[in-house]
Amino acid sequence: MVGLIKKEFERRKGLSPDILRRARPVRNPVVESEAIENGVVLRAPLDSQPRPWLAKLARKMKLPETRTFELEAVGATVWELCDGKRTFGGIADELRKRYKMNRLEAEASLTAFLQTLTQRRLITMLLPKEEKKR
Repeated sequence: MVGLIKKEFERRKGLSPDILRRARPVRNPVVESEAIENGVVLRAPLDSQPRPWLAKLARKMKLPETRTFELEAVGATVWELCDGKRTFGGIADELRKRYKMNRLEAEASLTAFLQTLTQRRLITMLLPKEEKKR
């Protein structure tokens, strides 16, 4: 695993790849999505973003108070699958089937994409219940 998720593995002793595969990505409820041709557009309030002070600045300057993200078809598929019910492993399996990837490709691509969505506060990862007890 790479980047933030790898750091999280190192930070939390016992957070194994198996636990990641059972984690459930869930969309931020304040993010609005709109289907477009070949993808989806996401609109997130600036105060839900990593720099919430931008919302205040945007109001003062009469700028839009949302940040827009456009996802292409594969990203839109992942976005729709981040429903809090499906696990990381289940989403990776779905990507393998739909886009003819091997397991490593699907998991590596999904890890990188979910890291980006997490950094932008568009999703969060829910850990398996037994992991929360630690």
